[in-house]
Amino acid sequence: MNPRLTILALVAFNLLVKLLWLGQNELAHDEPFTVYWSQRPLAEFKAMLLTENNPPLHFLITRWWSALVPFEAAWLRVPSAVFSALSVWPLHAIARRLGGDRTALVAALIFTFSNYHYGFAHEARAYALFTLLATWSLWLVVRESGKESIGWAAILQLALVNALMAWTHYLGWLMVGVQLLFAMMVPGLRAWRRSHPLSALVTALLFAPNAVIFLTRASTSLAHGTWLDTPASEELYNMAWRWSNAPVVAVLFLLIIAVVLFRWPWNRPAFAAGMAWSLIPLAAIFLASQWVPIFLDRYLVFAAPGFALLVAASIDATGLPLRWVRLVGAAAALAMAITFSPWRSGTYRPSGVSTQVDAWCAGDCHVEVVPSWYWLNYVAAQDMNLLRRDQSALLKAPPLRPDGGQAAALGTYLLVDASGGAEFSGLRDALRRSFAQVDSALADHRVMVYRFRN
Repeated sequence: MNPRLTILALVAFNLLVKLLWLGQNELAHDEPFTVYWSQRPLAEFKAMLLTENNPPLHFLITRWWSALVPFEAAWLRVPSAVFSALSVWPLHAIARRLGGDRTALVAALIFTFSNYHYGFAHEARAYALFTLLATWSLWLVVRESGKESIGWAAILQLALVNALMAWTHYLGWLMVGVQLLFAMMVPGLRAWRRSHPLSALVTALLFAPNAVIFLTRASTSLAHGTWLDTPASEELYNMAWRWSNAPVVAVLFLLIIAVVLFRWPWNRPAFAAGMAWSLIPLAAIFLASQWVPIFLDRYLVFAAPGFALLVAASIDATGLPLRWVRLVGAAAALAMAITFSPWRSGTYRPSGVSTQVDAWCAGDCHVEVVPSWYWLNYVAAQDMNLLRRDQSALLKAPPLRPDGGQAAALGTYLLVDASGGAEFSGLRDALRRSFAQVDSALADHRVMVYRFRN
């Protein structure tokens, strides 16, 4: 089949599938944060970035897009769906250049039927854009394979895409490192060993306006740690599971990779590229997280397309007869398709919290939400248009801790606790001392609603 027609068909199919069920899940978790801050005046938005872990590019895209379409969850997720659908294009191109048509098709189909990538395609967050830019950047590297030198046009194009990636997510700088790893490990990319540092320098210059914020956030994480826990060893397998849809598929994929790795096929460019793009960054971030935890499924989104390439390249490198290679490749794509569930409901349902509060708030009551970021989930569940209004009073005010006299005047006090742990146990204990009766209900995933009354 004509490669251009294949890519066109893959992109069209990805776009069709990823635009389906866009509004099935509520705007939840980190999405209300993105939407809210995309609507704030630029002065407030710039001040927020000083304490935020994500650069501004995706917020600005959401701001521009939301001005053109209905202010609804499905419409706000359209850019992510498009970014994810387009990612199959450079992935197919990379795999085809390094491993041939069969490797390219299998890698593209594994990506297409990935629940992991589908989830990010349905989030009004930066991760689908990060995936597209990461994959695109590697295609800009790979398309120069076999050349003795890299021209200025290629150097500047890579720098521009890398700058967009760094302005999308700070971990984009890790992807810049993966590109250099490509140049070291993949045959035919030797010329980039001299030119890539120059491209990275241009990227740094383009990123310079945000460099102070980036370095400040990085130093804070190094000095005080992150909100994540140190990952256990099984998290390595769990990540492969997420990338493979189901445990049995993950085991089969890892078994194929292990068999081929035992044969040490580093002379195969597609296999070396898959290792450099997926398992090596996975292991590196896991090890780094023993000191500064950054190991999170979404933070590894840039490496996930590389896993699809690695599986496809491993199938081609098994040394089996061609008929069996084709059969195993088809089985891998079929396994992903069978375990693909794009219609499934999301984990979070803030409307359940709003409903529980309404059910318990008979007449007048006082409502507090902790942590403060969950206020945006709560107000979005009540009315998404509230995300276009100033909610700074809710986000900045500490929760009320009434004494006995204040408690009697308040009547019913409702506490929404979305911490999922003991972070606000002191507040709950103080409220129990001030009120005679307490009820509790699990209203959403890791979200408790407490009713205190006398």
